[in-house]
Amino acid sequence: MRVLLFLTIVGLAFSCSSEKPKEETAIANLNPEEAGFNSAASDPAAIQLADSVMHALGGRSNWDKVHYITWKSADDLVTYYWDKHGKRARVEDQSDASVTLLNLATGEAKAQVNNTDDPAKAAIVNAAFSRALFELALPFLTKSKDFSLQYMGEDTLAKQRYNSLVVVPKDSTTGRYKLFVDKSAKLVRYWSFYPAASNAASFVLPFDNYQKQSDVLLSTNRSNGGGPKNVKVETELAEKLFTEY
Repeated sequence: MRVLLFLTIVGLAFSCSSEKPKEETAIANLNPEEAGFNSAASDPAAIQLADSVMHALGGRSNWDKVHYITWKSADDLVTYYWDKHGKRARVEDQSDASVTLLNLATGEAKAQVNNTDDPAKAAIVNAAFSRALFELALPFLTKSKDFSLQYMGEDTLAKQRYNSLVVVPKDSTTGRYKLFVDKSAKLVRYWSFYPAASNAASFVLPFDNYQKQSDVLLSTNRSNGGGPKNVKVETELAEKLFTEY
């Protein structure tokens, strides 16, 4: 009888241990890395955590279906239009009456200020857009081109414990991002940025108030009053938004 009980316990333990890797493998298979993602320089634990975050946000398949996203800056002065499928963006800045058109695939940018071409403005917006995009959607982009991932264990923030996922751009001189991942829900609750060669974060900000749109969770109107506002998933946007001023 004791032998039978022992074998039953061992069998249950083996079953539980084998089911978890299967589940993790299934989630990983549903979140393939983008061409150019540096998996060789990434921790397996970090990749696994990134896959769990994507799963919690609604899954890669639902994220891939999202065509357009629009949002505003925290001060309401800048409006962003992102054609995710077409890899294009439009940025309207009320502070100087400028419009910038971005080709995210080629890096090309064109801008007009008060209906006059302004290459300097185009360069500024082009450089700043990646920060705006990361501020909106970095948890979805962790396995993107030219990124690698590191798992930094656990951190305590606001008296809560989080798993720390570090996103490192290929050009590490630009710095690195840290995502504080909820240990149970697997959602990013805070994010921070560390300038290159610095152990001090230049900011640690909430990444909260998730709202479900088109079967994915997007963080908008955050609790600190910063970050993207009025985030909307759009099924259609006029083509001229991305081709005309």
